[in-house]
Amino acid sequence: MRQLTTLTQLGFTEEAQGLIGRISTQAKGIYRAVTEQGTYLVSLTGKYKYEVTDLAAIPAVGDFVKIESFPGEMRGVITDLLPRKQAFIRQAAGTETKPQVISANVDYAFLAMSCNDNYNLNRMERYLIAAWDSGATPIILLTKADLVSELDKEIMTAELSGIAFDVPIYFMDMHTNDHIDELRALLQDNKTATILGSSGIGKSTLINKLMGQEVMVTQSIRESDSKGKHTTTHRELLLLPTGGIIIDTPGMREFQLWSTGANAGLTAEFEDVEDLIANCRFNDCSHTNEPGCAINAALEDGSLSTERYQRYQKYQRELAFQERRGNEALERQERDKWKKLTQMGRQNRMKKGR
Repeated sequence: MRQLTTLTQLGFTEEAQGLIGRISTQAKGIYRAVTEQGTYLVSLTGKYKYEVTDLAAIPAVGDFVKIESFPGEMRGVITDLLPRKQAFIRQAAGTETKPQVISANVDYAFLAMSCNDNYNLNRMERYLIAAWDSGATPIILLTKADLVSELDKEIMTAELSGIAFDVPIYFMDMHTNDHIDELRALLQDNKTATILGSSGIGKSTLINKLMGQEVMVTQSIRESDSKGKHTTTHRELLLLPTGGIIIDTPGMREFQLWSTGANAGLTAEFEDVEDLIANCRFNDCSHTNEPGCAINAALEDGSLSTERYQRYQKYQRELAFQERRGNEALERQERDKWKKLTQMGRQNRMKKGR
């Protein structure tokens, strides 16, 4: 990355004293941070290694940090993480409940999915929930559009419009520069975008087009299964020559949602469902057989599809389960609830048997 002259070029709009940098890469506790004096190789102080228990509070790519430099060297330590305006977080892969910050201080989330076998509405819906929850504005990019017909594009647009209300959808042909100028325009005034998607869907090719030069290694898709080969292995922040910042991320095989407590992303993605719930006659409506249930009425008249409502319930359960796993009090409360329900079931069976 070339040396920068101002933090403004990196999207920094606040006032701060000392040496300030933005993290451009991260690997095994070692970071590269871009500053007005150049790029520093930095590590975490003991405060972050031994005192901070919230993994979401550990610096990540896109974060602005305060650096204490070593005399005469382009090296140092991160002493403070400056306040974030936004963070894109998912549940880390594996069985342990812990957050993984994918990128921070992002204005736009470029949600990429290819038009071949990678096309998956459920995955895109997860991306959208996470994007809304993070505070970033989602933009859907359908790559490898040259592999499908115009009719296929119309069908995909109709399907995506059903889960992505008012979210822009761009079909990206890897052999042309269609929509590249439109995406660059979004990133003017030092805005930042992160690009998210599975492996081998053309993210690196897209970034090269945005950069106007070959900065990312690309590989062709396999003819056997129409899937690309994994290229990006780490997160990286890049400054566009035309202005703006793009954060590349490795392909994600799975995407588990992370609960923020308020779960604003679920509310935004399923605003129609939550509006119906607000119109139920009873505040504690379970949406089963209560009178005046707006959900049941919408399911009956077809204005709300059963599939959409079931997906809403699925995400609710997933987020609630995740919250319980990370909260001992909630776990105990859930165990007590099911213990009580089991006891009531036994008592009912005993009464019927008399």
